[in-house]
Amino acid sequence: MSQPPPWGQGQPSDQGDQPSPWPSADQPPAWPSAGPGHEQPPSWPTPGQREPPPPYPGPGYTYGYGPRPPRFRRRPRFLGAIITLGVIIVVGVVVGNLGKSHENVSVSVTPVPSGASASAGHQEPPGQIGSSFELKDGNGNLYRVTLIKVIDPANGENQFTVPDAGQRFVGLVFRVKALTGSPQDEDANNDAVIIGGNGQNYAADFEGIAGYTNFDHGAIHVSTGETVTGSVTFQLPENVTVSTVQWTALSGFGSTVEWIGPG
Repeated sequence: MSQPPPWGQGQPSDQGDQPSPWPSADQPPAWPSAGPGHEQPPSWPTPGQREPPPPYPGPGYTYGYGPRPPRFRRRPRFLGAIITLGVIIVVGVVVGNLGKSHENVSVSVTPVPSGASASAGHQEPPGQIGSSFELKDGNGNLYRVTLIKVIDPANGENQFTVPDAGQRFVGLVFRVKALTGSPQDEDANNDAVIIGGNGQNYAADFEGIAGYTNFDHGAIHVSTGETVTGSVTFQLPENVTVSTVQWTALSGFGSTVEWIGPG
C-alpha cells in the first residue's frame, strides 16, 4: 500500500475533503485531469486487457518502404504462337497467288529469219565448208569470214615443226573480207575452235603449217573492200575427227558461227 510523501505530513491541508491522487491497492493509477483547453492524458489499461493492434496498412504498403508499384500482367504465351501462325498463313496465301499468276503467263517465240546476220546477236545455222558468214567487230565494222578448207592431216611449216606424240596437225584455212571499215581486235587464233568427234573443244596450237601463213601471228589486218587469207593450226589426237569448226568474233567474246566438219 502506497504512502503519501513525508513532506505532506503535519501541514494543514487547504484541499478539504478531496481524494488523494495516489491510487489505493485495489485501484489502478489514474492520470490527473487536465484543465480546460488541454488534451486528455492517456488512460491506463485495466489489468488483463491487451492493447488493440495498430490499424492494418492499405494494399501495396510495405513496412519501411512506400506503396508497392502495380504489377503488370504478362501476356499469355499462346498469344505469340497465334500471331506466328497467322503470319505463316498469310505468307502461304500470298505465295500461292504468285504461283498461280506465273502459271498463267504465256511465252511467245518469234522465229529468226535465216538470212539474218550473226552480228545481230542471233546464231546462224551451221554451214558447209566453203560457206561465208558476216560478223561485226567491237567497233561495229562488218566483215565476212569464209572457211575455205580443212587440211587433215597437215604438215608443219618446216622439218622442225612436228606434232606431239600421238597427235596430228589439222589446218583450217580462212578468208576474211572487210565490208565496212577495217576489223579491229580480231585474232584468228582466238576466234577459231575445233569441236572433235569426242565432244571436246580444241584451241589453236600457234604452229605454222606448210603453204599458209598464220595471218599476222593470228591478228587480222585488212582494209575496206580488201581480202586476206590465212590459216590456224590445231593438234588433235590421232583417233579424233573434226566434227565442227566455230568462229567467234571479238576474239572469242562476240557472236559465233560454225561449219560442219569433214568428220
